[in-house]
Amino acid sequence: MVVAGTAAVLAAACQPAVGAPSPEPTRTIAPTTTVAPTTVSTGKPPVTTTKPSSTSSSKPSTTRPTSAPAPGALPSGVVPAPGQVGFRGDPATLKVVDGPGNAPAGTTWSAGVLRVSGKDVVLDKVFVKGGVEYNGTGTLAIRGSIVEGNRNSWAAVLGNSGHLDIRDTTVRWKAGDGGPNNKWGNGAIHGDSTMTVIRCDISGTPDGVQNGRGNSTFEQNHIHDLARFGSYPNNTHNDGIQNYGGANLVIKYNRIDIEGPDGVAYDGTHQNAALFFMPSGGNPSANLQVVGNFLAGGGYILRLGAPMSGAVVADNRFGPTTGGWGEVTKDGGASLKQWANNLDNEGQPVRQP
Repeated sequence: MVVAGTAAVLAAACQPAVGAPSPEPTRTIAPTTTVAPTTVSTGKPPVTTTKPSSTSSSKPSTTRPTSAPAPGALPSGVVPAPGQVGFRGDPATLKVVDGPGNAPAGTTWSAGVLRVSGKDVVLDKVFVKGGVEYNGTGTLAIRGSIVEGNRNSWAAVLGNSGHLDIRDTTVRWKAGDGGPNNKWGNGAIHGDSTMTVIRCDISGTPDGVQNGRGNSTFEQNHIHDLARFGSYPNNTHNDGIQNYGGANLVIKYNRIDIEGPDGVAYDGTHQNAALFFMPSGGNPSANLQVVGNFLAGGGYILRLGAPMSGAVVADNRFGPTTGGWGEVTKDGGASLKQWANNLDNEGQPVRQP
């Protein structure tokens, strides 16, 4: 389970490189097939962090819809703009869950956390003011809700088993509450459950998502404003999505933007990668799909670890690499099935690693 042992390994593995890596090989392999392109909006949410001494000299172009769609109505195959996903209604209409007296059927409130152990449980239109922990053998479904983790929680949503199916929901950390108990490794959505996460707004923790088993799908989410704690070398190493192996992981049409203050893509210490894949010999990555996303922030924006086979990386748009080393790095034992139509911040092709 992530909580007992894997999280510590992951936290250590997230250490950012101290110096620039050796040059990448210059070979280029032309793809034989392509994946249909997607519409990518590269607007950024406002930031309130103090501006550092260096700033980005170039920013992605902005394409925003003239009006936001109704909740759940974002067209398929489109990367969301900031504010387009998550719970988008009036929070006053949601049922507040913050103690034993208002815990929904199939759940219990204990030590500031909503604990769910039933086989199949649905949380619909709720505002959970505390973490949610799933220990069941079926599916925990969360729909049209807000889950706000706090210092009682390991993560805003922690899946120890079964399957998490979270859609049209805002998953965040309580502002000013100091971050999760283990500052360096926790995701807002975290654990050993398989996961389906669609059209969610995720923020406020050191990592957006940590996932370990594969057989999971992340689609049309916005991951942003991750928590930064500490100073080098004892500091957070933020990842938008961190995965540590498994087959059939699908990451499509998400906006994952972990940029530093005022658009600086990498502040030299805190941000590790928008997407960080760290499989192991006991849990290799197979048939990974990274398709149609907008990705920004990190020493490298995309990190592909080994062992990995059958990966498809196509039609992604990368943000600026200011302060970092590049868009992508790949371990020698990671093999790609396809690399196609991946563009940098200037709209130029990103060379296959």
